[in-house]
Amino acid sequence: MRRLIATVDRYWFTPASSRDLALVRILAFGSQTFFFIVFPVARLRSLSQQVAQTHAAVAPYNPLPVLKALLLPWGPWGTIRPGDTFLYATFAVAVVAGVLATVGLLARVSMLCAALANTLLVAHWYSYGDYHHAEALMLIALGVLALSPSAEVWSLDSVLRSRAGHPASPGESVFARWPLLLMQWIIALTYLSAAGSKLVYGGWQWFDGYTMTYHFLRFALQPGHEGAVLAASLPPWMHIVPSIIAILFELTFFVAVLVPRTAWLYVLIGIGFHIVVYETMGIGFFQTIVLYSVFVGSLRLYWPAVLRPPTKRERSSGVGILHTSS
Repeated sequence: MRRLIATVDRYWFTPASSRDLALVRILAFGSQTFFFIVFPVARLRSLSQQVAQTHAAVAPYNPLPVLKALLLPWGPWGTIRPGDTFLYATFAVAVVAGVLATVGLLARVSMLCAALANTLLVAHWYSYGDYHHAEALMLIALGVLALSPSAEVWSLDSVLRSRAGHPASPGESVFARWPLLLMQWIIALTYLSAAGSKLVYGGWQWFDGYTMTYHFLRFALQPGHEGAVLAASLPPWMHIVPSIIAILFELTFFVAVLVPRTAWLYVLIGIGFHIVVYETMGIGFFQTIVLYSVFVGSLRLYWPAVLRPPTKRERSSGVGILHTSS
């Protein structure tokens, strides 16, 4: 038993880079808040629709369990329906707390507030029967980061502590590994679940090429989507190989977690995979692309030399990376 506990402890709590965790915090909270601020029309339109849903029976209100839990301070389980003032206030908290979490100011409180506010808004939207799963990974990641020491470095809090005479945080922490590793496994399980759904509900028809053609055609009917039109114009048999590759990628993504030196390959394939899916089917998983940053440690250690940009010394000496690695 002691050996098992020691193995588990080594796996989850081996000292890891605090900077890696801080980078993920900046990218996760920053990207989430970026879409609130830089694209306020889209977000406010979504928020205005939520406000409209609180006043009109556009769709049956069936609050998700997480929304019921978040609304418990304001009333009994499942009986509260957020009003417009409440939703606008939650939106404001999500933006302000998201900015503070990104820069790492009052990070413990701001990260938790940003995670809860984002979760409430998404859960409320989904409580009217409009379900998507692109946001789920990001919401989980925000919660995990809020519970981890992701603002020990690269944060205004760390700067203020340093100016107050407190010792600087070490570059490594025994608590910096588990949040990144947990998100790696959650991403892998998400892909495994997606592959399982395709195989269970689609079966062998998923590989016949016609399934992909259908999705391409559905998106190509909307104006301005040349990539979908081009993909839909190809004969179905040409979509068989991409269908197989997609399934294999999702089924084997866990290898990137178990064998860190393969992470760069899966990350590159995943980025290309999601960009192509967005261009040809209109299904956006940009949050997942952002969360590939949880593999930053593996990428730094095992990034292929031929893909690595030349160092400052190499640039000054005029020696190319391909030459130095040969």
